[in-house]
Amino acid sequence: MKAVVFIDVQNDFVLHNGALPVPGAEETAKKIIDFAKKCRSRGYAMFATADTHKPAEYGVGGHVESGYLATLEGRRLPVEHCIEGTDGHKIVEGLVKDENRDVIIPEGNIVDKTIFGASDLPPIMKNRMLGEFREPIEEIFLCGFCTGICVLTNAGLLRSKFPDTKISVVSDLCGDLTQEDHERALASMKRIMVDVVKSEEVFA
Repeated sequence: MKAVVFIDVQNDFVLHNGALPVPGAEETAKKIIDFAKKCRSRGYAMFATADTHKPAEYGVGGHVESGYLATLEGRRLPVEHCIEGTDGHKIVEGLVKDENRDVIIPEGNIVDKTIFGASDLPPIMKNRMLGEFREPIEEIFLCGFCTGICVLTNAGLLRSKFPDTKISVVSDLCGDLTQEDHERALASMKRIMVDVVKSEEVFA
């Protein structure tokens, strides 16, 4: 069976007024939704990751005790985004359920992650594939945002956990802050034996 992983297709990255919008992401997200519907119609297993952070929490005297801004990522990228419980954290409308409210990605197949790589993703995929579907994964497709950060990190993570499985990144369904970052990330994924394909090739 084939599996698809949608990386961080969330409002804060997709919408033009999101906390960290990716250029062109709104149009790319529409294509991702159409792609997801086609994958569902072919019976592919569907998974997603969601960047998930905590809001800043203040103790005595306004000292930051915890939350995104207190993390290493938060100190280096001090823009609160994908805060749990906010609209920005939500996966874009139309990807989890379609216009008829029919499920595209089951809730149990959405993996929250606090950093770039979703370490819980590979075991969840294995358990769901062997438990619910009773089939091994023969091929994994990846798409989403940002190509050079979370897509790249999760491609490497999946490659290490599925060493003999064909893994492909769908390049026209990914996006990054610049085209140069996007292209560099695709080149890096090729070096770890992740194929780079276009969406029309997936169903050829």
